[in-house]
This record gives sequence, structure tokens and C-alpha cells, in this order.
Amino acid sequence: MSGKMMSAVPGSQAYVDWIDSLLDDPRHGWSIGSFGAVGEFIRDPGEPLVREATEHARSLCTPRAAIRVRTDVASRILAYDTLAGDGMSWGHALAFCMPRNANLAYPDTIVSLGVDLGAVRAEDRDAWLFDLGVSVGHVRFCLRTHDARLRDHLLGAQNRKLFGPDGRTLMEETLRAQPHRVLLSPLGRIEVFAAIPPADGESPDGPHTHLLPALIKSGRTHDANAPIPAGFQPVLMFNPRSPWRDGMGRRVPFDADLDRDFLRLLDCYGLPEEARIRSSIESAIESGVQPLAFTWPRTRRGRAVARLTLRRIVQRRPSELALEWRAQLDRAEME
Repeated sequence: MSGKMMSAVPGSQAYVDWIDSLLDDPRHGWSIGSFGAVGEFIRDPGEPLVREATEHARSLCTPRAAIRVRTDVASRILAYDTLAGDGMSWGHALAFCMPRNANLAYPDTIVSLGVDLGAVRAEDRDAWLFDLGVSVGHVRFCLRTHDARLRDHLLGAQNRKLFGPDGRTLMEETLRAQPHRVLLSPLGRIEVFAAIPPADGESPDGPHTHLLPALIKSGRTHDANAPIPAGFQPVLMFNPRSPWRDGMGRRVPFDADLDRDFLRLLDCYGLPEEARIRSSIESAIESGVQPLAFTWPRTRRGRAVARLTLRRIVQRRPSELALEWRAQLDRAEME
């Protein structure tokens, strides 16, 4: 996650090189979607991989999934930490955002998009693509299939809602045919070939999708805890591996190098108001200020950033005063 040319303009060689460096690191993942309807691209270090580079895009393809990232489309890039509920750890996120467009309204029903001429693999470009009508704003959650029976079922379900009266039958057909899931956005696409688990099963390790009706009904573009600026929507997410967890999500000893890499992104793409909170807490502890003498942030997100900062300080530069700050101010019951 080199930070050398992170602020380069989309389309420039420096920006393309940076995107290449992010894609080339198998420790990290990517996702596209809206709240409750999302697809994730993850790969193993030794997994077979096909790379493709064009003038305006970069693609990776494994036996389980594919991703294409446009390198010529401008976006607002935002880096932020996420607070974990275990009292010690945190996660990382990098969101590529675009302004919400009130005039952009994809149907909230099933719609045929014809054959998928934009598929990453040539053998998928004659398969049928259907928008399920469950995403919000710029992104679309689609199914792609060569299966004639599922295709005809989806054609017959056009202009109907996915979670309507016929949803159960469609789910049965989908589980039988095991279509690809395709997430589309202005910055690219993610295609998941891995099998869809049954309703009572668990998502497989590696690339997978989530389609959660209760969350989709909220109509939100993203989780409310993500500090996406008002009027913007994340259309592509780079998901750096947490310094506290391995690729399977299992807890591991703190990886200072992973955290240091992300701090470069945070310095370049973090929100200025969050940088001020981090700086004020670091300066206060260095100056010997007692925790209860510090003016705690008033917003929920500000308090989360403050608690994240305390955790990072204690992990990197532990001191008796820093531990006292954490004992006083980083408590789950505070939220």
C-alpha cells in the first residue's frame, strides 16, 4: 500500500501504478455494493490469477471471482478506521466515493440488461445479465447466467420486486442454477463465481456476496457508522486487512507494518476533522494532560476516532498515562 503517489490524478501513470499496487497485494480485499447488497473480491496468495491491463482499466481474475477497476474515473477517496467491539482492536477502510445523483434512479424491480458484453472473461460475454433491483444509487446487484431455465424465469419476473410474492420460487431456481453475481459501479465491477450457500448456510471463505432483505429495506447506500460525507456514496471499497486479523478474520498478534501502511493512506485521504482529533489526543498525552481534563468529542464518530486513537497509542507507544486515558475513556458502555 505504497503512499508515494496516492494523491495523483485519475488517469495519470502515477494513479494507475498506485491502483496496480493495491490490486497486486493479496492480503487485502475489495467490495462493491450498497447497504445489504454487496459483493466482495478476495483471493489467496497462491491462487491462480489472470491479469489484464487496458488503457483505462485493470482486471484480476481467479477461478472464484474477478474484479475490474477503472483508472480514468474521478472519485473522492476517503480513508477511515473502524472501531471493533472487543475493547482493543480496529479495522481499516478506503472508500472511493461519488456524489449522489437525484436524477439517477435504477428500477427497484428485476430488469434484463441483455448479454453481459462487459464481462471480465470472454466466455461470460454471451451470458444473460439481470439487475435484481436491490441496490441504491450508482451501484447495481446483478445475476448472470447461461442457464436457460433461470434466464426464462428471470425474464418472466421482470418489473417485479425480488422480495415479492414470487421471491421464494426465484431463490430456489437461483440455488439450483448457481449463477454468477455481478456488482456494477461507475468505477468497475466485481464478479463472484463461487457457489451460493443455502439460506441456512454460511458464506464461503473467499469471494462471496451478501443479499440481506432487512438491511436493503433501509434504502441506505452504506453503514451509518462509516463517515462518508453527506451527499456522497461509496461506489468501490478497498478493504485493507486489519492489523489484528488474518485473511480468514481470525485474531492474530498486532501487525505494526499493516497499520503503518494504512496510516499513510489515512494521512493522505482521512477527514481533516478526524486528523485534528487524533492530533489533539496525541498532544495531550505527550503533554501530560489527565484524561478527565480533556474535552471529549461531542459526536458519535468523533468519540469513535478518539477511542481508536487511544488504542493505537497504547499499542505503539504504551505509557502509564496512555493506559489511564484508555481506562477512563475507551469503554464500551460510553456508546
